[in-house]
Amino acid sequence: MRLGQVVEVGLRILRRHWPVMLILALLFAGPGALLTSATGLRFTDVAADILGVQDGLIDTDAVVTEAEFERSLEAALPFLGATFLASLLLSIGALVFAVVVADDYHARTPELGACLRGGLRRAPSALVFMLATSFIVEGVMLAGQLTMTAATLNLPPTSITAGGPGVFLALVAGVAMVVALVYLSMRWAPAFPAMVEEDIGAGAALRRSWHLSGDNVWRTFVVLLFAGVIAALGGSVISQLASVVLVSGLAPALGLDEVVASTIALALGTVLLAPLMPVLTAVLYFDLRARRDVAGPAPAAEQPSR
Repeated sequence: MRLGQVVEVGLRILRRHWPVMLILALLFAGPGALLTSATGLRFTDVAADILGVQDGLIDTDAVVTEAEFERSLEAALPFLGATFLASLLLSIGALVFAVVVADDYHARTPELGACLRGGLRRAPSALVFMLATSFIVEGVMLAGQLTMTAATLNLPPTSITAGGPGVFLALVAGVAMVVALVYLSMRWAPAFPAMVEEDIGAGAALRRSWHLSGDNVWRTFVVLLFAGVIAALGGSVISQLASVVLVSGLAPALGLDEVVASTIALALGTVLLAPLMPVLTAVLYFDLRARRDVAGPAPAAEQPSR
């Protein structure tokens, strides 16, 4: 398929199975989005109070005391924990959304219970995959940071305003680190759909995703970039509109707390667009499999029992 067709098929699947998709989004994106929104609002309020932010301007004379630092840390830790939980739930949700796409591919009607069982069955493999790839990512980041530090220490600038070869090499190392991380992410993108469709574990999924994405890194990058931009912009617009309706309209009429209304409004955009990225990734997986495999592996339902 052309890139436009990948997007078109993904949107068609979203439209065709939106009731199941919406329930799955509420189950896997809803809790994390609500917790992240609530703890994020709390952390923002604390940080603004400590820094003396008024009308969007920071008080340059503000001094952060030890007590205020501890207060900010107490607000930041729940936010970081909520972010981790949200990422974990979204990763498991990606497996479940991939089941919906696979059912559509095989002309089956996705059923909520079957989709949940199919996705959750591969959740342990997904967690192992996430741990392994996170270890690699940390290694790449550490190598990049060490290179940047070594360049600036061994080739320091002659003055504060001068750049020098050390700063240039550090910049090159930083750019190379970012490019390497993006490249690895694109090579790993088809892993979760492969786990679902081919009924394989973490190690096999890593090898399959590396094979399938070969010679198609740019194709993968464009599709996922499109999904990310649409999810970010669309989610922001939905959250802003929901904020106007809930915070300014319904909250006063229903006696709803403004913080609760703001939390729901912020989470709504994330929940409604949560299926977009996993669905397009799963559609892309089937496209890459057709491109890379002369005769693709038999679907899980047709494989001999093990």
